[in-house]
Amino acid sequence: MFASLLVGLDGSQGADAALDAAIALGARFRSTIVLAAVVDLRVMEAPLARGAAVAWPEAVASTPSATLELGGVMRTRADKLLSAGAARVKAAGLEVLTSRQTGMVEDELLELAEGAEALVVGRRGELTVPGELGDHTVRLMRRAPHPVVVAGDRASAFDRPVVAYDGSDPSTAALSLAARYAAAARVPLEVVYVSPDDGDGQALLAQAVAFLSRADVAYDTHRLQGDVSREIAAFAERAGSDVVVCGAHGRRRSWTMGSTAEALVRGTSLPAIVVR
Repeated sequence: MFASLLVGLDGSQGADAALDAAIALGARFRSTIVLAAVVDLRVMEAPLARGAAVAWPEAVASTPSATLELGGVMRTRADKLLSAGAARVKAAGLEVLTSRQTGMVEDELLELAEGAEALVVGRRGELTVPGELGDHTVRLMRRAPHPVVVAGDRASAFDRPVVAYDGSDPSTAALSLAARYAAAARVPLEVVYVSPDDGDGQALLAQAVAFLSRADVAYDTHRLQGDVSREIAAFAERAGSDVVVCGAHGRRRSWTMGSTAEALVRGTSLPAIVVR
């Protein structure tokens, strides 16, 4: 699995973390890493204004406006990012492809993601407030055709996965992916269901057990009670998990991207694999 992983590069720490995560995953499956740098059409078309310079990449803001050929500067910067990223991938012994595109960042990445098995992104871009998820990251999680790997704030070996399960179609898809991952990587899997009350947790976990009993994977199940994102994040820390797998939407109204699932990604420093 994960024969090809797409990584978007923009020069941010988040993008660097995404590349690290892709290399760690790729090393397990001998993946081809596809690096993409998008020259943002919106920035190219924006008027040059001295007051806006603080919000632009350093390479742009430091160039005198009188001699600035913005498109050329941004293409050169993108090529440098791709060259440096490719060197890191090759040093890890993995195959690498590069692609420089011009357009809307999310649209270009989504089009490229059609040909990859997963899209790997950072938690935040160059202009994101520390501690928050970047706007591009959130929208890509909602729209990407394949799983989105959101890099963590620390390095991960991706060998102790925990999957959030609630019986919904997306969480069942997350369970399926997590089971295939655990079997392929030969690692154990933790399955967690969080109920806000004394509801039907045992019945739902029985469904997960029935599914996993047909997979060649070692697993354990856990039923917790309380706030979904907080409890799963706390469990992952206690269990020493190093990657969280979850569905983009769930069976309860609160389990939607933009609420619980997004809070789960935001609430842990671990990498997360979000499955639609």
